[in-house]
Amino acid sequence: MQKTIFTLTSLFVLSLNAFAAGVTGTWKMSAQAPDGNTHKFDLVLKEASGKFDGTLVSEQGSLPLQDLAVTAEDVAFKITMDFGQIAFKLKQDGDAMKGNLVLPDGSTGPVTGNRDGASAPAATPTAATDATGKWKVVSKDSEGREMKSTLDLKQDGTKLTGQIIMESGDEAPISDGTVDGPTFSFKIPTGEGSFSVTGKIEGTSVKGTFQTPNGTKGSFSGSK
Repeated sequence: MQKTIFTLTSLFVLSLNAFAAGVTGTWKMSAQAPDGNTHKFDLVLKEASGKFDGTLVSEQGSLPLQDLAVTAEDVAFKITMDFGQIAFKLKQDGDAMKGNLVLPDGSTGPVTGNRDGASAPAATPTAATDATGKWKVVSKDSEGREMKSTLDLKQDGTKLTGQIIMESGDEAPISDGTVDGPTFSFKIPTGEGSFSVTGKIEGTSVKGTFQTPNGTKGSFSGSK
C-alpha cells in the first residue's frame, strides 16, 4: 500500500513538472484594457532547476514578473507599474494561452496569445543577440532624475559579464548576467544590496528597467 501511494505521488509530480516545463518560451500576447485599448507584449518564461522566472517585454521596456506561480492549471504573476500592480491569471492550452488581467482599481480585461514558433521549450535558453560592446545609456529614476553611464558588456553564449561605468568615472562589476534571445538581465552588487537590471536589445539600441536595493524602480535606454 505504501509503495502504491509513493508511486502515484511520483507520477503526479512528474506530470506536474512536465506541464511546467512546457510553459517556457516566448509568448506573443495581447491584452485588452477596460477602456478598450489593446496592448501587445511578449511574455518570456524561463525555467532552471525547477525554478521559474520571466519578464514582460513591451514598447515601454521590460518588467520582471513578480509572484510568478506555475501549476498544473494556471500561470499567474504580477507586474508593477507607476499606478500600481496588475495581476495576470492565464491558462495554457498547448501553444495557446488565455486568461485575464486585474488592474489596481479592480477592473478586468481579457488576455490572449500564442507561443512564438521560434521559442519552443528547450532545456537551456538560446542566445540570439550579441550584447557585447559599450552601451551608452541614460537612466531615469521614479522621480524623473536622469543619470548617464556606460554598460561595458561581454557575452559568451548565454552568459553575460562586464561592468557599469558612471559619468563620474566610478566603476562597478555586474553579476548573474544572462542573455535569452533579445532580452538580458544582471545585477549590480553594492554595499547596500544589489540593483536588478532587465533589458532588451533591438539592433544597436537597448532599453529596460531596473530596481534598486530598496525596491524603487526606474528605466533606461541607450545605444551602442
